Amino acid sequence: MNPTPTITCPANITTASDVGVCNKTVNYTPTVTGTPAPTLSYVLTGATTGSGAGSGSGLKFNVGVTTVTITATNICATVTCSFTITVTDSQLPVINTQPANRTVCAGSNATFTVAAVTAPSAGGPLSYQWQLWNGSTWNNIAGATAATLTLNSVTQTMNTNSYRVQVIGLCTTVNSAFATLYVNPLPTINLTTSIPPALLPTQVLTITATTAPSGGSYVWFKNGVVIAGATGNTLAGLTVSDIGTYRVVYTDGNGCVVTSANIDITGQPSNNLYVYPVPNQGVFNVRFYNQANEQVTVRVFDAKGSEVYSRKVLTTIPYTTINVDLSTSRLLANGTYVVDVRGADGRLMGSRKIIVYNR
Repeated sequence: MNPTPTITCPANITTASDVGVCNKTVNYTPTVTGTPAPTLSYVLTGATTGSGAGSGSGLKFNVGVTTVTITATNICATVTCSFTITVTDSQLPVINTQPANRTVCAGSNATFTVAAVTAPSAGGPLSYQWQLWNGSTWNNIAGATAATLTLNSVTQTMNTNSYRVQVIGLCTTVNSAFATLYVNPLPTINLTTSIPPALLPTQVLTITATTAPSGGSYVWFKNGVVIAGATGNTLAGLTVSDIGTYRVVYTDGNGCVVTSANIDITGQPSNNLYVYPVPNQGVFNVRFYNQANEQVTVRVFDAKGSEVYSRKVLTTIPYTTINVDLSTSRLLANGTYVVDVRGADGRLMGSRKIIVYNR
């Protein structure tokens, strides 16, 4: 009587794949006894599949875990044993820096970045595929195949979206941790004026900015130039001397920025000639509604009609300030004087009486 055959498989085997491929040739020898000598067959399941005669030694095993089952058969009995062959990826992608959460303002760009290498510095190929979580599955983002994902002009609807990247090596794909996008809404801003912004020389205007949320910072501009010291929500004391275009840039507590619409302060057309202060001590201002670059002549006459002052002026903004100083004239007496302004063609633009005293 022949003894029952026996078979003993080798211990579980772990080995690294060959560089440049995703498998490894593995040799092993099972221990088999029996008379007559048993015939062997194998079955592979897992990362590598297949079957055949013999023990399967010398085959190429794929990256992953393969279970090898060897069967020994003779006329007396059939016996089996199993073991595993684990082929590790010698070019496994390793993520050194995971994508981080991003907080941005609506309308700006957001970027997510991953840093990965192949281990252990085998120099294998790497590619990327970014994905978006839709609430139940991860979906590929078309064209997002670089180490950095850039989302242009994000919207409020993208708030709390989650993103991850698949780092794809030669043999293995590794998923990064997910990162979340937080989108802060832009603040709102509205400018109002205390009076209509078409001004006469006697009027004073205030611009007020109403914002939500409040508590942020303000930068005011006139004609595109920052107004030094204007950091509150109001711009007060504006007169015809401040004619121009105004806007304000508001930054809320989240760092989100909004720019207001423009407000144009203009001069209100008028036929009046403004001379002030009256009375005065020989120093006063003259204004009238002028066009830019208008050549005018300002003259002052005493009560007898004698000219005591004359000066040509080139205007700039409407209601250009024309400063007159008669205080240097020692012959100027207290009394009533007449101020007139004439255009380049001699046309009278306006005339006004003033009182000079205390000289």
